[in-house]
Amino acid sequence: MRKAWLLSLTLCCGTPVLAESFRNCGQDWQRPAATPARIVALNQHAADLLLALGAGPSMVGVAYLDDNGAAYKQGRYQGVPVIAREYPASEVLYAQRPDLVVGGFASAFGDGVSSRTRLAGNGIATYLLESACAGHSLDYYAHVRRDLTLLGELLGRQARAQALIEAMEADLARARAIAPTGKPLSVFYLDSEVRGLDSEGGRGFVTPLLAAAGARNVLAGLDQYGVTVNREALLSSDPDVILLADALWSPASRKRQLLTRDPVLSSLRAVRENRMLDIPFTQLVPTPASGRVALELAQRLREMAVP
Repeated sequence: MRKAWLLSLTLCCGTPVLAESFRNCGQDWQRPAATPARIVALNQHAADLLLALGAGPSMVGVAYLDDNGAAYKQGRYQGVPVIAREYPASEVLYAQRPDLVVGGFASAFGDGVSSRTRLAGNGIATYLLESACAGHSLDYYAHVRRDLTLLGELLGRQARAQALIEAMEADLARARAIAPTGKPLSVFYLDSEVRGLDSEGGRGFVTPLLAAAGARNVLAGLDQYGVTVNREALLSSDPDVILLADALWSPASRKRQLLTRDPVLSSLRAVRENRMLDIPFTQLVPTPASGRVALELAQRLREMAVP
């Protein structure tokens, strides 16, 4: 009887048995059979999160670098092979023999053989960063915490995940402490100039990022993600600062050239007074570094505070 009781106690209170599935984007997905040893990241910021967790030695490929052209030319991103300029063809992805594929944007998983369902059917686990899930909430920092918690568990790096969460929270607290006082600086975010003045409304990550740095997105009142504004509307809002995404497909230098040479945009106060900030594109999407980005942005904006 005592042996039976001890066995029951061991089964109940011994090393916890992980569930066979995990929940991501509102669905249950099969866990990898073992700790992933061949991981592919399908976006640069997804790779950054994995690298922050210390998964570099297990990463066999990264694709779609947004703001690091040198890494693409060299063929390696922080030691990880770059397998495609954008999203890899399915045969390229499968050739890596991945046991976990992580995407940063919903577009990472297409239809057919590269869809999450098909990959799962072929024994490959997938994960999509929560901020890219359909119908996600606007609490982007909560998404980062959840990504770190779930991926930390899948990779057996729970302690590292918790340390990253605590570091992000500490940086956000410091950002709030040094944010400019008084009326928040108004900021226009220029994501791309390729097809117009593309920006983000209140549903995009830039809005809470600027708020954490003590500033205000001039388009925060629009209940949208992507927004394209015309020159006259931007001139009417006349923001204090313009934030320029620096991406391979839309460099900040090209945006500056447009702003300074356009007869309408060049009359903006932020352009005339050179109150424009360049920032790498991957710092404008939610990652474990977002607390540090908010802190650095708060410091830069504090220097630009209008007297």
